[in-house]
Amino acid sequence: MNRVLRLRSTAPLVARHAVLLVGVVIFFGPFAWMVLTSFKSSSEALAFPPTFLPSDWRFDSYGRLFTVAPFGRYYLNSTVVTVLATFGQIVTSLAAGYAFARMRFRGRTVIFVILLAALMVPFEVVFTPLVTLLSQLGWLNSYQGLIIPNVPSILGAFLFRQFFQSFPTEIEDASRVDGAGIWRRLWSIMTPMARPMVGSFAILSFVYNWNNFFFQYLVTTKSSYYTVQVGLAQLQGENNTTDFSLLMAGSTLAIIPVIVVFLIFQRQLVAAMSGGLR
Repeated sequence: MNRVLRLRSTAPLVARHAVLLVGVVIFFGPFAWMVLTSFKSSSEALAFPPTFLPSDWRFDSYGRLFTVAPFGRYYLNSTVVTVLATFGQIVTSLAAGYAFARMRFRGRTVIFVILLAALMVPFEVVFTPLVTLLSQLGWLNSYQGLIIPNVPSILGAFLFRQFFQSFPTEIEDASRVDGAGIWRRLWSIMTPMARPMVGSFAILSFVYNWNNFFFQYLVTTKSSYYTVQVGLAQLQGENNTTDFSLLMAGSTLAIIPVIVVFLIFQRQLVAAMSGGLR
């Protein structure tokens, strides 16, 4: 009888762990395959039936990656563009979210609704006039062309607006009595309290800007301005037969900054998801 009760109590736990294990395999299986393929030879990467573990661990793909293409330059371009665009999105989203949440001005609701409607417009609808505008400004193949169009973030303004609306107004009223202006209240009081939201949005913004292949591909035609994602695409297209071990090595290096940023801001992400302030 005790054994039956024990089985009944442990069966749901075993089922949950089985589901989680399947999820881990689904989500991390392709990542593990990518990393392992980068250590295979070119012939083994195309072998059929495929092998999971390399029969002969090779590290030359990472060295060849920097000789067949200026991958270091691609990495630098991606870093500059992503860091500056992410910083710009955080600053403008903080200011816009605070304005829509706390400031009272004519047409605030209408403007916010228009912004939300614009959020639903797919990028494929606007990329032609956007590229035309960048061409007329002379911003194609330039850092400003890669960064400035990505600085405004409607999603960021919406997220920070919702976040700031959850704060009690008494906090700002006390600082207003002490003589703090609107910018002082925003940067000295509200922004430190919004650190969990800043950290979680920084992750979303960094991942988006780092992997924004389509836009970066449209505005760059010179290899000196290629980002990592565009460089990998060109590396794949320049050869009649793709060297998958080389391509997987580049993809492995391309995902490292995303993992690092997530590890740095993971506490803020968890705090924002749980609704806490840390």
